[in-house]
This record gives sequence, C-alpha cells and structure tokens, in this order.
Amino acid sequence: AYEANGQVEKAVALLEEVVEIRKTILPETHPDRLASQHALAIAYEANGQVEKAVALLEEEVTQIEATTLAETHPSRLASQHTLAIAYEANGQVEKAVAMLEQVVRIEQRTLIASHPSRVVSENALSYFLSLL
Repeated sequence: AYEANGQVEKAVALLEEVVEIRKTILPETHPDRLASQHALAIAYEANGQVEKAVALLEEEVTQIEATTLAETHPSRLASQHTLAIAYEANGQVEKAVAMLEQVVRIEQRTLIASHPSRVVSENALSYFLSLL
C-alpha cells in the first residue's frame, strides 16, 4: 500500500523488516519468505536502488528457486522476469534479454499464446531487443 501511495521509502523499510523477521523464522525455501524478498526487490527498484534489487533477485530468489522449483513454476518465471526488468533498469540490457529469452522459451512451451504472462514477457523481450 505504501508503494502504491507513492511512499516507496516506507515500503522499503517495512519490507526490509518483514524479510529480516522471516529470515529468522522461515527456511530460505519457504514461499512466504521468497515472496517477501521478491516484493522487497520490486520496492528497491521503485526506490531507485536497482543494484540492491538485482543482488537480491540474483542471490536470494533466483538461485534458491532454481534449486527448489521446476523451471516452469510460475513463481520462478515471475522472479526471472522481475530480474530481467531490474537488469534493464541497471543498464544490463544484454543480461535482461538473455533472461527474458529463457522465460519466453519456457512460456511458449507451457502457456497458450494469449496467456497474460506470456504476452507480457514477449512484449518485454521485444522492447529490450530494440534497445540493443
């Protein structure tokens, strides 16, 4: 709610607190802990802390999910998509393209052409390719 209300700094502070609490009570692979980290990464990006967003998504979300969730799992694909967005925001367009190409390949195999997640990923990939 803070982020949607333009109070991004408050959102970051609250989410940092939530993540720290969940680190003490939940295993690193728990879906609630991963969801909190994902939300914090999005808040970091919205707050201009793109490098923190990238680091969190790379180290804590994507690597953990890569070992615990199937490559077709929606949460894993969402995290990878978010990481691609963060890469682009951080000026790492080639990494963003590579990540989204992977997401799109999986979504093309597993989702119908009109599925919203697939459409969003394909559009983002098209846009990122135009930046190269």
